[in-house]
Amino acid sequence: MRYKLSILLLVCVAVFGLSGCKETTAYGACLAEPDYSLPETWFEGGCADGKLYDVFYIVPTCVFDWTDTGDTCHYMDVYNESHRQSVDAPLRLAKGIFADDANFYAPYYRQITIESWAECEDTIETRFQLAFKDIRNAFKYYMQYLNGGRPFILAGHSQGGKAVIELLKHEMCDEWYGRMIAAYPLGYPVREHDASPYLVPAFDAYSTGVFITFSSVSSPDRLSPLLSGSLYAINPLNWRVDSVYATKDEHLGSVFIAEDGNVVAEYPHLISAYIDNTTNALVVSGIEPDDYYVPELSALFPVGNYHAVELNFFYRNLQQNVKERVRTFSNSSI
Repeated sequence: MRYKLSILLLVCVAVFGLSGCKETTAYGACLAEPDYSLPETWFEGGCADGKLYDVFYIVPTCVFDWTDTGDTCHYMDVYNESHRQSVDAPLRLAKGIFADDANFYAPYYRQITIESWAECEDTIETRFQLAFKDIRNAFKYYMQYLNGGRPFILAGHSQGGKAVIELLKHEMCDEWYGRMIAAYPLGYPVREHDASPYLVPAFDAYSTGVFITFSSVSSPDRLSPLLSGSLYAINPLNWRVDSVYATKDEHLGSVFIAEDGNVVAEYPHLISAYIDNTTNALVVSGIEPDDYYVPELSALFPVGNYHAVELNFFYRNLQQNVKERVRTFSNSSI
C-alpha cells in the first residue's frame, strides 16, 4: 500500500513541477490580460453541458517562477500550453468531485507562482491582486453571459480557495447569492478580517448558502503558517465542526487520477479524522505522512501536511456532499 500510494503521488508532483526556475525578489514580468469572451481562456472551452446547475471552479497554484526574455515572471501565462497542461490535471480532479452532475466553468488566470507563497505577506498580497483581477473579471463574465440564471457552486483549492473567499467578500450580491448553492474555499483559512454577510460557515452536511473549508494535517503542529488562523473548519467525513472523531467507516474513498482524468486507484475506508478545536486543523490518521510528502513544496508544506493531496483524500465524501447540498437547494426552491 505504501509503495502504491507513493507512486500515485507522482501525478501530484508532476503537476507542481512543470515550469520551475529560481525565485527572485523582483515582481517580474507581467503578461497579457485574459479575454474571457474567448473559449481558450476557459478549461475545455467553458461550455454548458445542459445540466441544471453550474460549478465555477478556481484551480490551485500549479506553476513555478519562469523566465521570459530574461525577466522572471511570478504568474501563469494563460496562453502558454505547458502552463495550461500543468493546471489541467487538477482541474480534471476537481471536475470529478464538484461537477459530476453540473456544468463546469474554470477560467485560466494569471495565478501567482509557488515561489510567491514563500515571500512575505505584503508581497503575496501585492502579487495576488493581479491574479484576483482575472478571477473577478472571469466571474463577472460568467455571471453575465454564461450562467443563464442557473444555481451554482463556487469552489477552489489553495490559491483558488483564497480567490473564492475574496469573491464572496467583494463581488457577491444578494441576487447572485440567492442562486449560490454553497461555496467550497478548500485549503485556505477564513480569518477574522474576512468579514462579509455572504461568508456563512457550514455546520452540517446539508445547509445551503454556506462555505466549507478545512486544511488537513497529521498533527496540529504540521499546519503551515500560511494556512493557519482559520476561524472555521468542518470535518468532511462526519460534517461536524467539533472534535468528534470520524472513523474510517465514514471515509467513502480517496481517489487518484491520471493526467487525463481517469481514475487509477481508489481507497475507501482509508483514513479517519477530527477537528483540533485549538487550531481548527483537520487532523488525519490512518496513513503514513512520508508517503504524501512533496519535497518540491517543502518550504511551504512539511512532512505531515496534506495540502497537496487533500482533494484526493476526501474525493468521494466531497462528491457526495455536493449532491446533498444541491438536493437541499433544489427542494427549497420548489
